[in-house]
Amino acid sequence: MLIRHGKPLLNDEFAYRDIRIEGDRITEIMPYDSSVPRPGEEVLDIFGSVITPGMIDLEVHGALGHDFSDGDREGFETISKALLREGVTGFLAAVNAFPEDVLEDTYRALGQWMDDPAEGTARMLGVHMRGPFIAPEAAGCQEPAYVREPDLTLFHRLNDLSGNRVKLLTLSPELPHANDFIHEASKECLVSLGNTRADFDTARMAYAYGAKVLTDPYRGTGIFTHQEPGALGAAMDVAESLLVNYVDEETVHPAALRMLFRGNLRRACLISAQTAFSGLPNGTYEIENHRVEKSLTQAVFENGQDAGSVVGMDMVCRLVINMGGIPIPLAYRAATETPAKLLGIFDEVGSIEVGKRADLVIRDMHGYEIEHVILGGKKVV
Repeated sequence: MLIRHGKPLLNDEFAYRDIRIEGDRITEIMPYDSSVPRPGEEVLDIFGSVITPGMIDLEVHGALGHDFSDGDREGFETISKALLREGVTGFLAAVNAFPEDVLEDTYRALGQWMDDPAEGTARMLGVHMRGPFIAPEAAGCQEPAYVREPDLTLFHRLNDLSGNRVKLLTLSPELPHANDFIHEASKECLVSLGNTRADFDTARMAYAYGAKVLTDPYRGTGIFTHQEPGALGAAMDVAESLLVNYVDEETVHPAALRMLFRGNLRRACLISAQTAFSGLPNGTYEIENHRVEKSLTQAVFENGQDAGSVVGMDMVCRLVINMGGIPIPLAYRAATETPAKLLGIFDEVGSIEVGKRADLVIRDMHGYEIEHVILGGKKVV
């Protein structure tokens, strides 16, 4: 395939180039309008549209009424195809706190899916163990009855059931024996702090024991002050990455978003954290004996508590750009390059370079709306 007259994201800017794809790889990046189609070669002339790498979302719970905890293959396929339409070509399936039997069934099903995924779906790159090792007072939209103290036996059992596919684990560092757990679990996956009320010293010690990430710094991470920087301050001090979810300027002030990006250049990583309510019409839904009201940018329980994100990764990027004022190349790098580096797969994906896999998103140059998605060298959207 030859992509002509486009503006791919190269380092910190969009530059006019032609791109040739052979098989599933990028084989040439040529000066603008210099390429000559080969006999029989598919040509995609995009006339100034921009090209970004396929996005990588490190926290996806579900979409269109399906949740990964359902353990349902049909649901997995629906979610994964919905992600492709959002420009997400790779993702981590996030699993919250549930009873052990549900967790076992879910992790087993996720491992089976990754062994044999359906065609034409975004790549499930692993699992984000989002619960159950979180503090009940900071559980957020997770069910407090199902959270528990860190348990290496349970972690290993679930990881084994998934085929050792747990890539990221979020836990509360103030829980008993958390540091010993982090020391061992960090040998097998990335450990992130989240859903926490920990003070700076507690969080800083958790990073010393092997944690590397902070999940969702604007929710469930306590208070940041000049005298007690808390978990957010510890992460900005030493963490390898901060996983940022941004859905509106009421929940997070745009200035706070800009400060985080400027102070953590190349460490801020965008996530959607989207739930089963993402993609559904606005309205009222029943889930596990709870009523949830879903609107354009949020879902809330009957008591007004946040029920999880309903915004996909493409919209997160555009909100970060339009509301947050983050430079466009930096926003897209936070959704592509940063997560790829964090997962250790940047040699394969996350940027547009010769030799890398051709996972690309072609966007309108004005509104950045998605026109085409290319997965492994093939147009899938």
